[in-house]
Amino acid sequence: MTPSDAGAPVRRPPLTGVKVLTFTTGIAGPNAGRLLAAWGAEVIKVESRHGGIDSFRHFGTGEDLDTSTRFAEKNLGVLGVTLNLKDPVGLRLARELATRSDVVLDNFRPGVLRRIGLGADDLRSLRNDLIIVQMPGLGVTGPKSRYGSWGATLNAFSGITYLWNHPGQDRPIGSQGVYPDYFASVLAPSVVMRALLVRRLTGEGVTIDLSQAEAAAYGGIGVSLLDVAVNDADPRPTGNASAMYAPQGAYPCAGEDRWCVIAVEADTQWEALCEAMDRADLLADERFSSPRARLENRSALDDVVASWTRGRSPEQAEAVLRARGVPAGSVARGQDLVNDEHLRSRGFIVTVDQPQIGPMTIAGMPMRLASGRIQGSEPAPTLGQHNEDVLCGILGYSREQLDEWVSAGAVT
Repeated sequence: MTPSDAGAPVRRPPLTGVKVLTFTTGIAGPNAGRLLAAWGAEVIKVESRHGGIDSFRHFGTGEDLDTSTRFAEKNLGVLGVTLNLKDPVGLRLARELATRSDVVLDNFRPGVLRRIGLGADDLRSLRNDLIIVQMPGLGVTGPKSRYGSWGATLNAFSGITYLWNHPGQDRPIGSQGVYPDYFASVLAPSVVMRALLVRRLTGEGVTIDLSQAEAAAYGGIGVSLLDVAVNDADPRPTGNASAMYAPQGAYPCAGEDRWCVIAVEADTQWEALCEAMDRADLLADERFSSPRARLENRSALDDVVASWTRGRSPEQAEAVLRARGVPAGSVARGQDLVNDEHLRSRGFIVTVDQPQIGPMTIAGMPMRLASGRIQGSEPAPTLGQHNEDVLCGILGYSREQLDEWVSAGAVT
């Protein structure tokens, strides 16, 4: 909350009362569910010990499926149930949950849920106003829709791997970040909120086909796609360099693998940089006398700047340059972000006490409301943790009935 709103009444999160049923694995679907839960939705994640365990549960320690920090981070605040979807009773319970839900999320390969009777058409027959969001790697339709995919392969499909590189390299380098997952996971809650508003006006549900690869191409390399379509161009990797300005890039600093990014885009900034480096002589150097000249002599200019940054830590270089109006920023590592005073002051760095793991320091929600609130970072569910809460509390079955289903293997 802002200081001026400190005394204002705290409103309920905006998605309070919305129920979301998820069949998700990895990052894209689970992270979308986490975001919806943070906005107040009741999110129920269905897993199955019979071929439907979230793949990220296998990144834990030993054989305990509840010790994966990667799973926990992407599933904060959701309820977890374990249903045997190969069992008629387990499948019936999943269908009952769908009838009680407003939204269904699915990021499995197309056809996986349809083959067991939980496809989009099956769910629509149960509740006509459902909002169904399907999030496979390459979409629901098209000749590649049935391809299995993982973050690294989707980076390649979307064009990110090729463009995320320095010029002249003999192979694509790409990035460890699985951007298609994250682009899709942020888009999904946005379209869900839009669909909920439309349903309020029309009473109609909708089925949404959200391709992770297309989400990444749309959000990450849209300008390059436009260049190909409109100008028949062939965009190439450019690394950290700018096609318009110099100096611009990541420059080596004192310490092991430490860097500072500098971006000069105006003559006044160039003059301030020369002053900061105590190199007034560069202002009279014909090689650097104009923006075009600096671009044409980029390599020599980069050497000059790097010779100055090498004598300072990234933080020192940033402070000196920013004090003079030169855009600059130290290249942060994980430890820098966790200990960053600014991020902590905004409540972005949070600690979650996760069962079976202990305290986890993670990134929190990247937004806050002037009035009202976003949910805190409640722990992720252990496997089957909320079977009783969901099946007895939401669906209304007795504890004795649940015990029978557990003994029969329908609930695992």
